[in-house]
Amino acid sequence: MVAPINLLMSLDRQAMTLSAPRIQAEFGFSLVQISIIIASVLWTYALLQIPAGALVNRYGPRKCLFVGCLAWSVATIMTPMGSSFVSFLLIRLAMGIGQSPDWSSSIVTINNWFQPRRRARANAVLLGFLYLGSVVGGPMLTQMTAHYSWKLGFYVFGVGGVIWSCLWSIFMRDRPAMAEATVEGVKPAVDRVPMKRFMRSRQFWCIGIHYMCLLTIQSFFLTLMPFYLMDHRHLQFTSMGWLYSLPWAFLYVSVFLSGMIADAVLRRTGSVWKARTPMGMIGTFCCGALVLVGDHVQNVTGMIVIFGIALGCSGLSQISIWTSVQDLTSGQAGIVAGWTTFWGNAASGVAPIVMVYIVRMTGSWSMALFLPFIAGMIGVVCCSGTHPERPIEGT
Repeated sequence: MVAPINLLMSLDRQAMTLSAPRIQAEFGFSLVQISIIIASVLWTYALLQIPAGALVNRYGPRKCLFVGCLAWSVATIMTPMGSSFVSFLLIRLAMGIGQSPDWSSSIVTINNWFQPRRRARANAVLLGFLYLGSVVGGPMLTQMTAHYSWKLGFYVFGVGGVIWSCLWSIFMRDRPAMAEATVEGVKPAVDRVPMKRFMRSRQFWCIGIHYMCLLTIQSFFLTLMPFYLMDHRHLQFTSMGWLYSLPWAFLYVSVFLSGMIADAVLRRTGSVWKARTPMGMIGTFCCGALVLVGDHVQNVTGMIVIFGIALGCSGLSQISIWTSVQDLTSGQAGIVAGWTTFWGNAASGVAPIVMVYIVRMTGSWSMALFLPFIAGMIGVVCCSGTHPERPIEGT
């Protein structure tokens, strides 16, 4: 049940990203203003990740995700009521507050229900549903907007979220034991690790900064791709929707393949490090480098294919990071998940705005795309410092 909630969260975010060109034209927003509106959901989302992780550890994912999904769905329904830059900004900030418990709740749910040797595939399904929103959202939302109104998608997805939050609360349980079932290998509760031990851990910092670098790259695709395709590549709105979704299809397939590869490496080698860290380093390097390569390809088809491979490579890193989060701590995955998500989404909330300012100052998208490339190289270094075979509790 946790996977469809992440699909809904993705669709709610896509609604603003893909409607942004029409909203920008209707209200006369500048490129910087509309970029701030899109990215602002991630400001409150990022700032509340660590508190949300602590709340999930204390109250459980069932309660936290019910409240969160209900809140962000109401904010989604309210989005078409925006009439100015400030009102859109406030609604987006409220949506970020509602979405803040989502990922920690999802990671803790997987941690509770799946044993380590199956977690990579479970993470792959979770991430797959998250990215499925970008795959189907592009053509779906642009067609809704072109034939009806940009407001329709917000109403449809918002009402769907309200319904699903109620189903989650009724049918979901935090642990298998609570559902009168058992899962082999689920670990019992362990003593809590003080926060200062986390803060002293090099791995704690490495995994957070690695995710920050990875989402700096992904933020171009998530937030700025529609503007890049329409302003720089001169595509029409409806064509943009289909081409926007294609790189995400690569990522959708990639996370499933990466999950199977990671589990296979762990079975064959017995080494958690070999199953996690090299995959993350390769994925982050290729993702950052291929963004620059794709930008220099003149043919639109070739560009989309290379961008798709770049985003697909980030799937290797996503599986590496989120399985490592669960390996690094036995009983407080919510804290590590919240910390990691904080850094990643802080980058997603800032990097697109920085890239837009670079475009405005230089007049060049190519110059702006050096930021994802640099982030990728830093991410490789941070990934090399992550050793998921050495849990933080033992350090």
